[in-house]
Amino acid sequence: MPPFFDFLMSAGIAFFVFIISAIILPGFFIWIGLKVVGKERDVLRCGMANFAAVVITAVVAFILHFTPLVLLLPLLAFLIYLYVLKTLLDVGFIEAFAATIIAGVVIFLLAVILLLIFGVWLLFTPPPAQMMHVKF
Repeated sequence: MPPFFDFLMSAGIAFFVFIISAIILPGFFIWIGLKVVGKERDVLRCGMANFAAVVITAVVAFILHFTPLVLLLPLLAFLIYLYVLKTLLDVGFIEAFAATIIAGVVIFLLAVILLLIFGVWLLFTPPPAQMMHVKF
């Protein structure tokens, strides 16, 4: 196979990983938050809205870095993110805020569950042998 096709294959795999990691996974968590709030939206729509909100917030934050508003930038960035998310998902401001908080809680709980599944076994393994009295 010519080298260019190898490049296309790797670019296709990278694009697929990008779509999953940047759009579908965050969209799934926002979708869960909206489900809890009582709104029906598609996972892909939630993911695209989240991705657009993050990009727009990043651009505005970059511009605001050159102003004295840099001290208020975390709060302003979060409010801009919520406004864009609210606009793109056709929900209220409070619903967008609640969905974002619920998505954060779900991510935290998922991390705790994964820690319990994959990390607790380290508590029950014996410590490694000490090498204090070993001569080389």
